[in-house]
Amino acid sequence: MISASLLAGLFAIAVLISAVLIQLSARRHPSRPWRGITLTVLSALSALMLYFTLIPPSRQAPAGERVVMTAHSDTVGNLPEGKRVALPEAPARKEVPRVPDLATLLRRSPDIGSLLIVGDGLTARDRESVTGHGIRVLPGAAPVGLVDFWMPESIVIGNRWQLRLRVSGIAGARIELRDPSGALVDAKAIDASGDAALSDIARAAGRVNYQLRVLDSTGKIRESFTVPVAVSQPPALKLLSRSGGPGPDLKALRRWALDAGLQLQSHIDLGPGMAVRTEDAAIHADTLAAQDMLIVDERAWQGFAAGQRRTIREAVGNGLGLLLRVTGPVSAQTTADFRQMGLRIEAAALTQSVQMKPDTGSAEWPTLTRQALRVSGADARSVLVGTQGEVLAIWRAQGNGRVGVLLLSDSYRLALAGFGDAHSRIWSSLVLVLARPQSEAPPVRRSDLAWPHERVVFCQLQPDANIQSEGEWQELLVETTGMNRGCAGFWPEATGWYTLNSGENRLPFYVHAPKEGEALRRSMIRTATLKLATRAPNTAMASQVPIPGSPWPWFIGWLMSSGLLWWLERSRLGRERVL
Repeated sequence: MISASLLAGLFAIAVLISAVLIQLSARRHPSRPWRGITLTVLSALSALMLYFTLIPPSRQAPAGERVVMTAHSDTVGNLPEGKRVALPEAPARKEVPRVPDLATLLRRSPDIGSLLIVGDGLTARDRESVTGHGIRVLPGAAPVGLVDFWMPESIVIGNRWQLRLRVSGIAGARIELRDPSGALVDAKAIDASGDAALSDIARAAGRVNYQLRVLDSTGKIRESFTVPVAVSQPPALKLLSRSGGPGPDLKALRRWALDAGLQLQSHIDLGPGMAVRTEDAAIHADTLAAQDMLIVDERAWQGFAAGQRRTIREAVGNGLGLLLRVTGPVSAQTTADFRQMGLRIEAAALTQSVQMKPDTGSAEWPTLTRQALRVSGADARSVLVGTQGEVLAIWRAQGNGRVGVLLLSDSYRLALAGFGDAHSRIWSSLVLVLARPQSEAPPVRRSDLAWPHERVVFCQLQPDANIQSEGEWQELLVETTGMNRGCAGFWPEATGWYTLNSGENRLPFYVHAPKEGEALRRSMIRTATLKLATRAPNTAMASQVPIPGSPWPWFIGWLMSSGLLWWLERSRLGRERVL
């Protein structure tokens, strides 16, 4: 569409050309001076009238507030006075006219300065339409049931996943999580604020649907909600382990890596010239460049030559993850090397017994041993923390890689005591934080939950992104410019699993049944609308708003000026007679 400034420039050029042609015509056909001036003025006037016909100037008009009825607006006791309209999801009221969406209302009524939203609030369809308008919210009755829900979007096999939720309006509520076979996985009573957390172990890759049940104090099921779980294989990370001696922690580490689908090369020194190794675990630049993470204890680090330690530091700067397992005293050389990488290791007197908080259940985990060291550094962050706040593992970024220190020396006790899930959680957390970052970021879904015929927004997409469902493919229209670059919207039509394909990435997501999670959906809409109201400008409540003017007066003026110009050009009025 041609902008107003460009159109004004084109008309100005046209008037200038017309003036030149009038002057040339006056030289060929002598006429009185006023004739040329009048023709030039009429040309300019005609161009001006045509410009305002195409782009009529706006006018200031009194701003008004419109009452917008949404879902469950009938639960609001005293409705305010004023002009009312109803969106499609609002309860039927004969005296209130309906509009298909909020954008249509604002287009038809440009004098609206502010909106009073009554009921649950605005769906995703209407929230982007209110930019520049003041918003007040008069919510209806609060939803009863499951009102908040969060869980990881993707889960790696072998890891424990957790969902957090909130239940409102049900006294003494209890929640249950059941697997696809119907077996009870976890159960909790909600706390005083209505919050609770449930968890399970991802034992197999694939897509499965758990069932979340909300029960009241009598045991009656008040609500059932599908919990979609997408379990994926972990990336084929390559780990290299170097140890100065054998130990049960290394055996447990190898078993965990095998179960997790990781490639682990190990080298264990047994004495002078003796070692047990699985593959080539030599420390040189090419070997480290092919690895995602190096795990080394303090004895092995002390045994490296100065050139090997320098090669490792360079590899960390290029993206390699480095973890130092502290199983005993740390030498001054090791301390100096890690200080160069930003971690300060200070010795303490004795080892400490520590306890870690279980993920779920009442069984206590075995007591573990923490090396009594103090580790600190600029921008350093803890990975594992004991029940008393003891730092068990810490890391920091170093160049393009990360370097960390693990102070637990006997995590294998968890696996021996039957807490293999806890042992897996420890090492999964360490690898997730420290391993070499993957090159391509996965697509991000902006909307947390989805229902049929409601928009789901994805970002960080490749131009060829598409949605797959039951063998059918639908191309996505990905934005290429502006603030929403790399984003696209999708409107699912049916309940079930879908797959977002973007480049080499695959993101499964689930669309819930229309009537499922009604309280949760209402709560999400209310929360989004209230946030929108806090961001809306107060200036929209001003007494005057600009309204586009009518083009018809300018069109009539253009017809009159153009007609007069046409008549004068063809008449002999003002022309001098040639004898």
